[in-house]
Formats: sequence, structure tokens, C-alpha cells
Amino acid sequence: MNFKIRAATKEDCKDISRMIMELAVYVKMPDQVKISHEELQRDGFCQNPFFECLVAEIPKEHKSKEGNGIGTGLLSKVAEVAKKKKQCVQLQLSVFDWNTPSRDFYAAKGAQDLTDTEGWHFICFDGQNLDNLANGAPKD
Repeated sequence: MNFKIRAATKEDCKDISRMIMELAVYVKMPDQVKISHEELQRDGFCQNPFFECLVAEIPKEHKSKEGNGIGTGLLSKVAEVAKKKKQCVQLQLSVFDWNTPSRDFYAAKGAQDLTDTEGWHFICFDGQNLDNLANGAPKD
């Protein structure tokens, strides 16, 4: 393995923000990115962080277009953290239906597509719909 996986630091947030935007462009949704690197720093590195993040460091001499198994390494590390640190019994991922390379990658690792086998759908509230839902909460 020609790379190292480590926990992200505040200093990584600019790169994380850039990669979020690159992913958004890849999935043709750049206008959906609503978080800045400052917000990532605030939300991920506070007393009770909203998220955790892993970073793969690749020495310059080992960088390649193929990636040297980085995706497998990151996915395995996420599974390890989930099981050993968080005592999780399940890892769920969201993948666009058109993203066949990712779906095939996860399937090759043993993932089940619950949309196909169980009829599950991923549901999301955001923006005004999230506001409306929150505004309907019973008052204390």
C-alpha cells in the first residue's frame, strides 16, 4: 500500500471542501453544495462534531491516475472505524442509479443493493422542506 489513511484535521478542510465540489460537479449537482470550508471546520472539529472524515495521503512519487487501491483502502477503513470505534452493525451508502462504476465497486466488495432486493428508497428533507418540517414540531 503506497498511501496512508488518517483522520482529517482542521487544516484539511479546504481540500475537503474542494473535493466535495469536485464530487458535486461529477454528479452534475454543483449548485447543491451549501457548505464552506469554514463551516466544515466549525462542524467537524468542535466539542461534539457532526461528522468524522478520513484522508488518504499519497506520496507524490506514488500518485497515479488509477489510484493504487485508494477507494478500497478508504472503504475498508470506514468499515473498521464503524465496527471497532462506533460499534456499528451496518454501513449504508447512497449512490446515484446512473453511477454504475460505483455500484459495481460496492457490489464487488459484497454490498447489497437494497433498492433492488428490499425496495428501500433513500429519502431526504432539505432547504425549505426541512424548515417546514422543523417548524411543525411540538413546542416545549
